[in-house]
Amino acid sequence: MAVALVLQTQAPSAAPSHCDFLARVAETPGYPDGITFRKSRVYVAGPALGVDAGGAPSEIAVFHAKSGAQLDTILIQGEDLAAPHALTGLTIDFHGRLYAVSSQLGVLRFSEKKHGTWHQSVYAGPFPDVPLCDPVNPAELCSSTTLELPPMPSDIALAKDGSAYVTDAAQATIYRIPPGGGAPKIWLQSAKLAGFYDLQGARGILVSADGKSVYVTVAFSADAPWEGRIYRIPRVPAPSENDITLVHVFPNFEAPWGMGLGEDGALFVALSITNEIAIVKPTGGELGRFSAATNDEIPLDGPAHMAFDGRGGLYVTNQAVASGVLEHFAVVEVDVKDRGSKIPPPMLP
Repeated sequence: MAVALVLQTQAPSAAPSHCDFLARVAETPGYPDGITFRKSRVYVAGPALGVDAGGAPSEIAVFHAKSGAQLDTILIQGEDLAAPHALTGLTIDFHGRLYAVSSQLGVLRFSEKKHGTWHQSVYAGPFPDVPLCDPVNPAELCSSTTLELPPMPSDIALAKDGSAYVTDAAQATIYRIPPGGGAPKIWLQSAKLAGFYDLQGARGILVSADGKSVYVTVAFSADAPWEGRIYRIPRVPAPSENDITLVHVFPNFEAPWGMGLGEDGALFVALSITNEIAIVKPTGGELGRFSAATNDEIPLDGPAHMAFDGRGGLYVTNQAVASGVLEHFAVVEVDVKDRGSKIPPPMLP
């Protein structure tokens, strides 16, 4: 059930066209977030950060990539269900093991056993609560935000050498986890990663095609509240403030979220407020956008994260946070005519 969308190559505006969906996501816990794809399966994590999951555990839903049938549900073990909890970023390694970002537990790894059962283990975490920076007596590691908030881990990206990078949307921080797992270490802290009111900071993250950089989205920049931004950071042991390069600006309250890497290195970016997928050159500048028609049964509605299917399609999670239409919780399949990056996932120990 592919989405027949039209790419505009001359301007960043997006022309509406017909949109279909792969699968609906259950309303509880709902708010699908991270997504990854392998062989005939689409894996979807949820709920997203900052929503009421109704006391239900976080989960990974497993769908058939062609029929959309739900094949499995992996319930997260060990959460405090009376407290806020979320399962956000999701990725996969060469062996098919899943890595999911838990707001309470850290990065969880899931290994599939016989008879459809899964083994859950803590790969890294939990994430630290970083103190605010004191301008009089600045700490070596501190959060360049204005509000004292707990960690809000958002997305995860794996590099070829097995290093994992995780964004923290509330603490203007990116963590690095060494190959094989372990305690997350603060890799970079910067006011450039802070969000307006500290709630919509660093979100999506991916590693560049050459492996030398990471790209990060900031949904609403603290410097300019209506602006969304993409930054590029060199993948060195200890990047500095001066290493951060502004690649692209979304000026009109568009909220860039998750990203996907195209086969030629272009960045596919989910715009969660305008309900579009933007295509951005690695050096900045838009190549075009995809959108859905307003009369579709389930249009793009709060797109969050994406995964290429390797055949020209793009699976996108619908969060529907702004609209509040729970029936729009879904995985939407977009025909982007791009097979995505051919870089294989790392072979982690």
